[in-house]
Amino acid sequence: MNTTQKQPPKKKPAAKKKTVKRRKINAKNMATIIVSIIVVLGLIGGSAGMVVLGSMLKDAPKIDINNFESKESTQILDKDGNLIQDIGQQIRTNVSYDDMPSSLIDAFVAVEDSRYFEHNGFDLPRFTKAFLTNLKTLSFSQGGSTFTMQLVKNTYFTNDETGEMAARSKLAGVKRKVQEIFLAMQLENQTNKKRIFELYLNKLNFGGSGNIRGVQKAAEYYFGKDVSELTLSESAMLAGVINAPNAYNPFKNLDYATDRRNTVLNLMQRHGYITKQEAELAKSIKVEDQLVDSSANKGSTDGGTQYQSYVDAVIAETKELTGMDPTVVPMKIYTSMDPQVQAQIDDIQAGKTDVQFPDELMEIAIVSMNNQTGEIVGIGGGRNYAGGGSLLLNHATDQFKQPGSAVKPFLSYALAFENLGWSTSHTVTDSPFNYAGTTKVVKNFNGRYYGDIPLEYAVGNSLNTPALKTLQQVIDAIGSKKVVQYLQNLGFSRVTQDEFNVGYAIGGSTYEASAVEMAGAHATMINGGSYIKPHTITKIEFKDGTSPVVPDYSGTQVISAESAYLASYLMYQAVSGPYSNYMQLLKRSYPIYGKTGTTDWGSDGLKFNIPQGAAKDKWMIASSSKYTNAVWVGYEKGVKDKDTYFDSKKSKLNIPGNISKLMLDVLHEGEENPPAISQPDGVTSITHIKGLYPYTAVLEGMDGSFVTTGL
Repeated sequence: MNTTQKQPPKKKPAAKKKTVKRRKINAKNMATIIVSIIVVLGLIGGSAGMVVLGSMLKDAPKIDINNFESKESTQILDKDGNLIQDIGQQIRTNVSYDDMPSSLIDAFVAVEDSRYFEHNGFDLPRFTKAFLTNLKTLSFSQGGSTFTMQLVKNTYFTNDETGEMAARSKLAGVKRKVQEIFLAMQLENQTNKKRIFELYLNKLNFGGSGNIRGVQKAAEYYFGKDVSELTLSESAMLAGVINAPNAYNPFKNLDYATDRRNTVLNLMQRHGYITKQEAELAKSIKVEDQLVDSSANKGSTDGGTQYQSYVDAVIAETKELTGMDPTVVPMKIYTSMDPQVQAQIDDIQAGKTDVQFPDELMEIAIVSMNNQTGEIVGIGGGRNYAGGGSLLLNHATDQFKQPGSAVKPFLSYALAFENLGWSTSHTVTDSPFNYAGTTKVVKNFNGRYYGDIPLEYAVGNSLNTPALKTLQQVIDAIGSKKVVQYLQNLGFSRVTQDEFNVGYAIGGSTYEASAVEMAGAHATMINGGSYIKPHTITKIEFKDGTSPVVPDYSGTQVISAESAYLASYLMYQAVSGPYSNYMQLLKRSYPIYGKTGTTDWGSDGLKFNIPQGAAKDKWMIASSSKYTNAVWVGYEKGVKDKDTYFDSKKSKLNIPGNISKLMLDVLHEGEENPPAISQPDGVTSITHIKGLYPYTAVLEGMDGSFVTTGL
């Protein structure tokens, strides 16, 4: 932590030591504001506007200053309704306005609410500008909210304009905003600016540890100091991080955090809180020199407990479903977490099983889900969770890596079954392949080519050129747009038409996927071609009595049941067949469907002294008819001279396989052996002459070496 540049906070008259005169909302200025709101609402038919306004306000909550200090927390429950974790309000240390340095107050005012000490809770010029920007959608997504309005929203409204209510009605979003304005003005009439400001900062989410709220905990988490000791640079960083706590977390995205801090400093200079010289001096300080060692937060009892990988995913999903932060708004969240499965994952991450890791930088991701429901029963966010902490980089949900050969069954071959009429005994040619317009020759992992081979052999040995040639034929038949749409329908959020190319057939090029997305795609094949979005939450109840949120995760048929079955059959053969691959240890007394994937550094690793083409990611996706388990093992980034790659010794450890083996055992413990997936009526056996297409019936007396049978 760098303290050489620290300066005593300067007491700004506009913030710290200014005597703030509360502006009473009398009849005159209340009428003015009401008229202003009506104008902003678009002059709804003259006097009718007043009627509409009254209708919008008649069911507004009653302001109670005690509500802004709610001590209720959010409970997250497992699949059986047992408590996993309490999160929220109790993990905080409140700090008073007078203990905040002026640099902190000035930074927040400059970047979030520059007229805070002048308005009555509603900044009409700013709101009008934002409203006009959003006039077409009535979403209010461009802001315009004051500190007071944000405090009101986080206290009284469980579904904001980005959430479920607005999805039902655009008018509901307008009504919500009008009520926020009205209540904000009421709050400012009941208390003073200092009190509102401290209530606001004590509730904010500053990223980092998910259960830590408020500026005092943020100061401790990022800088290891009391809030009163914050420097100008540190204050600016904290004011900047709240806009996107994960994106601007300096432990995760140092460059983004630095740029954001500098933006805040520029705004402070523009509004006259600091001089240009002070701004430049603060910018010259490296953010990384002010941060505490990130490992110091890993053992914190304030953030992170058992099952934290899963809890973090639940928090993120809750925000997506409701538009609200469960660490601020009290809820009861029902999840699909299986504590036995999650405990096994936690033990793997902590190195408490037979799976041992060869170095400290190797990371993992694990996702275990139910194929028929899409419910995620366990999540492994990574070995970084083993030391404590929360809202860390969740490698299972938030990290995107090239998936390698793990995509071959559901991409090249499922689409060939669907659109080219192939059978599982179809003959493909394994020979050199060049990407269009290049001289680059694609090779298999061992540098060899095998000529004419059946699909089963191509998948069982994970050969590259057959997958590439197959996808090219699919593209020629149906066009790349339909292939891209198919991948998007399978849940791949980063696949776009502009980036797509035939290299996706082997999980290369710009193809990136999360472990959750890979689990979802494989589960779709096992589930008869019906995609169900992987999810952790089954129901959310709000403690203020608001109607619960019950997500609808019905399936979407993205490919025929027949094609999905044939792709699954290839994965079954890859595990049970006579192949020397890493999936042989998955064999059970019940059918297992699996595929591995490996990606390499190419030439990018050379700057880290990593050998040309050394592997950086290894995947294994293993499914029964009931569960799918996705495992990624690899390195977040290259580190010079730290051997952040898989050499032959590391590869032979087969860490993805050994993790998959443990997870299959715990997933099916205490249950009857799952059956094979059901063969659709449209799938029948076919015997034909090998290597000919369209398939040709076998001639009487033909030598058996020319005959093959498939589905």
